[in-house]
Amino acid sequence: MKLNLFPSRAQRTADSGQLAGPSIESVASPTPDAERLALVGVLHRLLQMLPQADCGRESITRLCQMILPASPHIRLIWVGFCQDDSAPMIKPTAVVGPAASESASWRLKKECFDYVAPYGQVADWDAGQESDFHALFSPWQSNPDACSAKVALAIPLRSEKADMHGMMVFYADRPDYFFDTGFPPFQAFGHVCEVIWKQSNLSDLLSRHAQLDTLTGLLTRRRIVHVYEEAVAVTATDASSLSILYCRLDDFNKINELYGWAVADNILAAFAKDTGTQLRTSDRGGRLCGTEFLYVLPATDAAQVKNIADRFLAHFMRHPVNIENWSIRLALSVGAATYGADGRGLDELIQYAVQRTQSSASLAVDES
Repeated sequence: MKLNLFPSRAQRTADSGQLAGPSIESVASPTPDAERLALVGVLHRLLQMLPQADCGRESITRLCQMILPASPHIRLIWVGFCQDDSAPMIKPTAVVGPAASESASWRLKKECFDYVAPYGQVADWDAGQESDFHALFSPWQSNPDACSAKVALAIPLRSEKADMHGMMVFYADRPDYFFDTGFPPFQAFGHVCEVIWKQSNLSDLLSRHAQLDTLTGLLTRRRIVHVYEEAVAVTATDASSLSILYCRLDDFNKINELYGWAVADNILAAFAKDTGTQLRTSDRGGRLCGTEFLYVLPATDAAQVKNIADRFLAHFMRHPVNIENWSIRLALSVGAATYGADGRGLDELIQYAVQRTQSSASLAVDES
């Protein structure tokens, strides 16, 4: 991408009268030294608050909100993140500043993230609205007269993952603002934003792990109960159907005794993985306890859940679970219940499903 890096002071002086955009009311602007001191003061407060700060989008927005009062010349702060496979236009995580009302869409091109060092662009609309010079100014391209920003400084945000990219962009109303004030304060703000981003990613990762059963990879009992409650709320809104599928591995203690705990754990994990191939992407599964499993099936009525239960049971009757050098056919019981017709509370539905389970052992006897 072609960049419009900051011009020299002579060029800025010569071009200052040609820059488009609405006029900004003249105010008693602080000197560059005073600006730097104000920005450094904000940075110190941020560093003091960082260890106790929450993570996520709200913290990044608060970071931007704390920076803005330090300078009357900063019109907008934009923060966004993307991956290599993201869409061409990136939706921001945060957009804060007086200029936020100047565009209906604040998406920036993904190519803007392809840099390892800070870079700047000046709003030179005479270069043409489709010019690469305006990558950071694309939100104003349909209406350049609304643009009150004259210059943009983009700070790349680094991630431990090679396919993850972030960027923090500062927009100011004077072409020489970042040249006079200096880049270091804004690079430091970028580093703070990086820390919040990484903490947020770690928090999300830990949260996801806390929601998963460590052995099977299915949801924990607490989480699957929450999934059911969310599904009930959807049902109450759109009157869609909702069913559950209950599954229990029978006589699993014999496998423990015969093969040992390590093999038995691997069998449980393999079984849990195999169940995912028998269900739809909208269905969610969780481990209730030991060898009992629960599956929440949204938009599924009584007839549909019965068919799913029959297919589920038939699959494991015909397909043993394979781990390492073992091929083991599991005995299991499966029951189903539908919200409303068979009960409303989850415990009530589980009890209904348990009382009407079909076992693979009894079906095998019937088929023989």
